[in-house]
Amino acid sequence: MGKMLRVDLSRRRIREEPLEKGVVEKFIGGKGIGAWLLYRELKAGIDPLSPENKIIIATGPLTGTAALGYSAKYVIVTKSPLTNLFLDTYCGGFFGPRLKYAGYDAIIVEGRADKPVYLWIHDGEAEIKDASHIWGKNVHEAENMVKEEVGKEASVACIGPAGEKKVRFACVTTDFGRQAGRGGAGAVFGSKNLKAIATRGDKRVSIARTEEFESAVKEFREVIETSPTTGKDGGLRAHGTPAFVALANIVGGWPVRNWQRGFFERGDNIDDRAVDKLLVRPSACFGCPIACGRICEVKSGPYKGTRVEGPEYETIGALGANCEVGNIEAITYANMLCDQYGLDTISTGMVIGFAMDLYERGIISKKDTDGVDLRFGSEEALIAMIKKIGNREGFGDVLAEGAKRAAEKIGKNADYYAPVIRGLELPAWDPRAFWGYALTSAVCGGRDPHVYDFTLGRELAGIPEKLDRFTVEGKAKVVVFTEEHVAANDTLIHCLFYMFAPTFPIDSVKLLAPATGMDIDVEKFLKVGERVINVVRAFNVREGSTRQDFTLPSRLMKEPHTAGASKGRLVTKEMLDKMLDEYFDLRKWDKGTGIPTRGKLEELGLKEVADELSMGGGKGR
Repeated sequence: MGKMLRVDLSRRRIREEPLEKGVVEKFIGGKGIGAWLLYRELKAGIDPLSPENKIIIATGPLTGTAALGYSAKYVIVTKSPLTNLFLDTYCGGFFGPRLKYAGYDAIIVEGRADKPVYLWIHDGEAEIKDASHIWGKNVHEAENMVKEEVGKEASVACIGPAGEKKVRFACVTTDFGRQAGRGGAGAVFGSKNLKAIATRGDKRVSIARTEEFESAVKEFREVIETSPTTGKDGGLRAHGTPAFVALANIVGGWPVRNWQRGFFERGDNIDDRAVDKLLVRPSACFGCPIACGRICEVKSGPYKGTRVEGPEYETIGALGANCEVGNIEAITYANMLCDQYGLDTISTGMVIGFAMDLYERGIISKKDTDGVDLRFGSEEALIAMIKKIGNREGFGDVLAEGAKRAAEKIGKNADYYAPVIRGLELPAWDPRAFWGYALTSAVCGGRDPHVYDFTLGRELAGIPEKLDRFTVEGKAKVVVFTEEHVAANDTLIHCLFYMFAPTFPIDSVKLLAPATGMDIDVEKFLKVGERVINVVRAFNVREGSTRQDFTLPSRLMKEPHTAGASKGRLVTKEMLDKMLDEYFDLRKWDKGTGIPTRGKLEELGLKEVADELSMGGGKGR
């Protein structure tokens, strides 16, 4: 669309800005533009919950087009209140296309409103509207109230009470059931008194070479439709992400009982077959034939009437196996509560499982937990603690800070049991079961490793080729290639599931070039991904990140699994260091500091970044 909106909430000013051609050529869109804007505009060391932080909401060049897999998502880029590092968190649904149709590629939100507000962006216009009457409402209530004011056809991205109360892992919800879930973007919204953003429009995205683009879309659709994973008979289309539950359990790669085991004895009670019993209908993002979402409803028992989009694989792992809750109906209800409060289900489940571990070890007691019997397997304790976290009430106020900060407050060696890297709770895949994925976990810089590259797909499912999951040999090379691949696709904002197609990244370029008219091939496209990775690393270096941050939770490097197909397996510090040394050599980053070298940055056209790191942000030589 060629332009962005800059919204200054402190001064209540809105202005349009052009999308800079040079920036587009270097970073394309999506995460690329978001990363560059955040690096260029944000001062190092600011509090993520202060008015100085910025929220950048960006689409990609294929958002809103017929390019399935690239057409639906948007990204929120900000400084994370959970990690104090760079955050990019993604969301599907219909908001991204409708923002484009309203006439904008991105929004930059800065400052802090003096009272609750929401943004209304439509047909090339934008306004700041009062949200005082919506403040305090849960996500579903808030979205309905905004739509009553602006029209049912709008898409709404909003926060719930958790975001308002600045829970550090609060999320942003779109279209009732889709979340930009990780790292606390919802808390940044809340810190700015920004309850929601609503958008709609009638503009269309122009295509440079229509016939060539339509041919590429048709060809890619055929690939997706015939894939054993994404096709008509594929697991994702038939069962959604819960299809991964049984696989993760079989290979012993699940977090069970706060990462004590990799296998859950009651896994059959919460797998895709259990979810299918609650299924009302599948749910799809804009233009997607896979429809991996599940609208589920509990029709009887104590949780009767619960209706939610979910639970997804990660939610089942975090709120279920990790807390040893083996009742899919209880997990579905817990999922609904998280959605209403606006809580990331991954961090919520991991934080509660961590607290259950401390409770059973006697590190905390009922005196600390407000009388809650916080033992593993207790549905009542899980539900009670979600409510306490969402309201920042009692012990929930401690856990609302995330496992890292909660451990620091609790003391008594509690940090040893916190399943975090750089402050972010791990998703539901265990690095001890996948050693290339362990390297990914160490290098991903406060982002989810399972969506940072595609090494896990190779080790878990053999897609696009099978890797031995219990070796460190050659893993650094795979991680480097696949993270550049994913980072490049994040500039388009792809759905990760489409990477199961065996022809990536060729398809990305076949779609991008005719859609935009850009002169780009696979080599140039992957170079964009490498450039984005280096800018993000430079941002984190500026925030104080060092080589020592490239690690795993110490417990996971000392205690092997006690049950499951990965029993006895471990990635030791020595093994991780070997992979990291190879990784830094391939990246051309300093092995002692993890800082990109001047030569590498200048090769990528990032001389000003190299100059800044040399002057005080690091040793970018």
